[in-house]
Amino acid sequence: MLIYLFGLPAAGKNYVGEVLAEAFGYTFYDGDRDLTPEMRDAVRDERPFSDAMRDRFYAVLIERIAELRRRHADLAFCQATFKERHRRLIAAAFPDVVFVLVEADEAVRAARLARGGNPVTVEYARRIAAFFEPPGHAHFVIENNGGRAEIVRQLTSLLADLALAGYG
Repeated sequence: MLIYLFGLPAAGKNYVGEVLAEAFGYTFYDGDRDLTPEMRDAVRDERPFSDAMRDRFYAVLIERIAELRRRHADLAFCQATFKERHRRLIAAAFPDVVFVLVEADEAVRAARLARGGNPVTVEYARRIAAFFEPPGHAHFVIENNGGRAEIVRQLTSLLADLALAGYG
């Protein structure tokens, strides 16, 4: 099964992906590993990504996901994916994808960013949040305001529901 985690910076997409790997045996891949140099420069300079930058990046991500899927039956892939059209590109390339929006309260996200370790600053995250398009496609939601036990509970429920629906 391909689970595609998306959402705002510091919502905890990586954390949820790591829990999927550790507790449920998924292979986890963070799409940020494939950010282009121009995108890394934009983050460093706190500039938003252009549409052209995003388009080039999503072509790379689709190739990466295809490569990973050839080797891994259960894949959790995360990327913020701010634009609905890029989510549609992912869905067109992988019709069986399960989209999961990872959400966290703004104060929680800001506190995570303030701790450091993320190239995105609190101020930059606030500015670029305005560019995030709410999903208009089918998706599930994981609330990531609590601890690991709550994430495991939500994922257990989600995976059970998906199994009942015939996914995987």
